[in-house]
Amino acid sequence: MFTPGSWPCLILLFVYGTVATSLVTQAVPVIGDIARYFHLSHAAAGWVISIPSLITAVGALFGGWLVDRIGDRRVIAAGAACACVGNLAVFFSHDVGMLLAGRLIEGIGYLSLTVGAVTLIMRTTTGPRRSVALGLWTAHTAVGIGMTLSIVAPLAQHGERWRWAFGGHAVLMAALLLATVLLPGKRGAAAPRRLVDIWTVLSSLPPYRVALASGASAFVQTGIMAALTVYLARTFGVSVGKAAGVGTMAEVFVVLACIGVGQLLKAGHNIRVLALISGALSLLGGAGLYLPATSFAGAIVAICVFSVGIGALNALIWTLVPAAAPSLATLGATNGLVAQATYLGVLLGPPAIFTSFSEGGWTLRVGLVIAATALQLLPIPIWSSRPPRPLRMTDSHAESAHSH
Repeated sequence: MFTPGSWPCLILLFVYGTVATSLVTQAVPVIGDIARYFHLSHAAAGWVISIPSLITAVGALFGGWLVDRIGDRRVIAAGAACACVGNLAVFFSHDVGMLLAGRLIEGIGYLSLTVGAVTLIMRTTTGPRRSVALGLWTAHTAVGIGMTLSIVAPLAQHGERWRWAFGGHAVLMAALLLATVLLPGKRGAAAPRRLVDIWTVLSSLPPYRVALASGASAFVQTGIMAALTVYLARTFGVSVGKAAGVGTMAEVFVVLACIGVGQLLKAGHNIRVLALISGALSLLGGAGLYLPATSFAGAIVAICVFSVGIGALNALIWTLVPAAAPSLATLGATNGLVAQATYLGVLLGPPAIFTSFSEGGWTLRVGLVIAATALQLLPIPIWSSRPPRPLRMTDSHAESAHSH
């Protein structure tokens, strides 16, 4: 078993998050093949992609409470098992019902893995190490998307090879299920958690403030990134491959910014200054991307600037989650609430940006960027003269976290 809060443990949790992201994006490159095989409409194909995110958007709060009740490691193990079973169901599916059921089970796995892993990170780290660990954690989505699209894309347009996007992932999830024995479990006796503990989170203002900021961040990031290839190809007449390459490069900047924020916080840089700089970069890059006078080269610069800003701001927001939790005992439920808002943003962002291509034009897109930037910055609890209250770690994991 890895020592709680040690780097081997944190890196393994990052792997869980990265692989969990694949549960959403693995269907994207091969959705055309899936739609042809099952004779799906465009709407039904969209649901095949979106079901895992929808499950998280609807059930993350309850999933977080379950983490508080039965423990991080058990929820992660259950998530890995669900992901494996769901992948196998899709792999062997020959009717739409089994396909959708498999994606539904994958969604339960996705929820369990992401909420369980980030809660375990927060429970077993403190101080500068927590900032660095959460900065790394926020990079898992961009890494997972990039890796999945690169690995799965060659399977597209090759008959039923699309099944191996899910079959290969099932093997990987089985290995990660076995790896859960390396994760630290809860130590010492803990008071049993009740459903009323959810009300403790829902009746506290700080979790909502962080959740609103995270939801706005997810809204503008996924909206701009999801529409980027189409926007660049249509606006500047470049090939789809070239436009997609710009998106891949932008995701690299997101990852670097996420990791960099943790290091900057560890070095003692002021979180308010970092938030303002990140917000300014996100605003300038996002708005600059859509201005009519922007050239293709300017759009590349703009999306990279936006990526640095949004990656850094998202990482900063997640470092505030532990302080927003009413107590250590409700940390999982707090994570669940923030995750729920985040995935509502994920679901709403792309349709909003795509709709603006036919209605509202560039002014609407710039307006969405401005509104999202404000909703990321204004709610977060860092602007008062008193710094955010650090979450006290009362179990024996705290001692381990301080010793590394």
